[in-house]
Amino acid sequence: MNIRNRSIFLFLFFFPCSQLLAQGSDMVVLKKGPERTLKTYLSGSQIHFVTIAGTEVQGMIRKIQKDSLYINIYDERPAYTMWGTSFWDTVSVGLSRYHIKEVREIFKPRENFSFIKNGLIFMMGGSAYAILHGVNALYLKQPIIPSTMAISGAVALTGFALSRIHKKTVTLGNKYYLQYIPVTK
Repeated sequence: MNIRNRSIFLFLFFFPCSQLLAQGSDMVVLKKGPERTLKTYLSGSQIHFVTIAGTEVQGMIRKIQKDSLYINIYDERPAYTMWGTSFWDTVSVGLSRYHIKEVREIFKPRENFSFIKNGLIFMMGGSAYAILHGVNALYLKQPIIPSTMAISGAVALTGFALSRIHKKTVTLGNKYYLQYIPVTK
């Protein structure tokens, strides 16, 4: 076996073995109660939360280490071209560290049919029907029917009530909490 074949053999033998030594990152788990896991955060995943100080933080998790989240925060602003038009551009990327005890609320991920749960479709439908009925009554020179306006107003008020009831965040405390899970070494 010449030296070239021997070096290729050693490379092919030791390279896959070096991949076996690689470990994953630590993780943080959002839990509801002791047994229900709502979301798992790993390095590379997006997170959006509010700190104890009230600061809203949104970014990508760079790494999780010793109960702390290291987050890339992107500063995006409109930039202007030489023709006077604007476009969104990333001005800077900063790395910030937050301990999991500093997180007060976590924004819920987008859900399917959330426009029904948060009442948006009811507010739009009720107000659009009231406007349509009013415009049709004026155009056709007919009286505005109070019961129709009351029903469309009730639908819009139902949507407004749903928007007040529906929460966009999960407040951490007794019911919800973040759990740090280290990777064993």
